[in-house]
Amino acid sequence: VEIKLFDDEAQAQAVNAVGLRELLRLNVPSPIAHMQRTLPNKAKLGLYYHGFGQVNVLIDDIIAAAVDQIIVNSGLTVGDQTSFNTLRDVVRTDLADAVVEIAQKVELSLSLLNTINKKLKGKVSLDMVMAHGDIKSQISSLVFKGFVSELGASRLDDLYRYLKAIERRLEKLPVDPNKDRVATIGIDNVTKAYQVLCNKVAKNAIIPQALIDIRWMIEELRVSLFAQTLGTKFPISEKRIKQQLADAKQLL
Repeated sequence: VEIKLFDDEAQAQAVNAVGLRELLRLNVPSPIAHMQRTLPNKAKLGLYYHGFGQVNVLIDDIIAAAVDQIIVNSGLTVGDQTSFNTLRDVVRTDLADAVVEIAQKVELSLSLLNTINKKLKGKVSLDMVMAHGDIKSQISSLVFKGFVSELGASRLDDLYRYLKAIERRLEKLPVDPNKDRVATIGIDNVTKAYQVLCNKVAKNAIIPQALIDIRWMIEELRVSLFAQTLGTKFPISEKRIKQQLADAKQLL
């Protein structure tokens, strides 16, 4: 870790959070041995389903997400050596169990993703090409190198639900590809408008919370359109997203 100066306070706080996480990791025992002893064999194998090099990359990402979760749950702030030591002791106590819990959730999602990817392989009829392209784009925005810590432990249940919705979508797609196409066009419209607003955010600047909220609203809209029986976290519609986009535009 290192000391840096920033012109923007929000950016400084965001980078400081990552630095604090790394300092804590350097000052507590590694949870990897405990994870290897505790996880079922299926879960260990599940960690290999990702396509981003060695499994250690994924394990490090899981540990980072676990530390972040413990920091948030502790409610502690660090401003001196004493407060750091207090938080370090909390992390030391809770880290091993938190890593196992997160790894199990990641395994569930990656196992499901593996099933989905198998269904996406092979020849695709012309009336389903749009849907497959949209699904692949969605997956790349949900599962990527560093996705566990970036999404955060609190969103892992949502991730599984989003992937489950994709699986349901693929099951229904051959029955009525036209209905899927109409829904995809609606999603594409709000996604493009969302991307326009994202492009207005300065490079390296912190993404406003309003835009982050819209990003997850679009995921919930997908669940509502393609797998309604799974349920959404909140009432959602294309109209609600467009209103949120309009509100966010005023802030940028």
